[in-house]
Amino acid sequence: MQRSQRRGAGPRVCFLDVEATSLEADVGTIVGAGIMEDDGKFSYISVDRPELEKNRLEDLLKKLEQYHIVITWNGKSFDIPFLISRAIKHNLKAESLLSIYHLDMAELVRNNLKLSRTDLFHVSKFLGIKKDVKTLGQDVPTLYVKAMKGDKVALRIIKNHCKDDLNVLRLVFSKLRPLVKALKPELPI
Repeated sequence: MQRSQRRGAGPRVCFLDVEATSLEADVGTIVGAGIMEDDGKFSYISVDRPELEKNRLEDLLKKLEQYHIVITWNGKSFDIPFLISRAIKHNLKAESLLSIYHLDMAELVRNNLKLSRTDLFHVSKFLGIKKDVKTLGQDVPTLYVKAMKGDKVALRIIKNHCKDDLNVLRLVFSKLRPLVKALKPELPI
């Protein structure tokens, strides 16, 4: 399937963040995944119960096919390999994830800025971007256990955490866009 591109418009860009029960795909599952467009439009695919993971992952893979460029934070070491691993586990085609141009902003920051820490919170603070830290990625597995027991608030907290991460990533990218353009002139952003 060829990615759609509006006539006269540039490539479709999205920001991606995966929430999971573990950092390792052989022992963890997807809790949810958020996609945010450059204009801030947010969509979230929630895996309310582990047995729904295959169907929701299939939905996510189809949605990602609409984009030419995916931007992540630590996506080369976590999000993309995790999604590929879970897709293979469920006998889904993971190849489409490899055909999308992937820009990992954490990698770009680590390789081109000299900061004491390069986590999203610290980088956003350095750039003057407010980040909500009431919920951290490490809180997601515990919240997911509560959600599977029927706690709708826990599901909403996970979704809001994902949305905040994506919005902060989008704002970090926006601030660093001139640097990205200089380092990656082939990238039409």
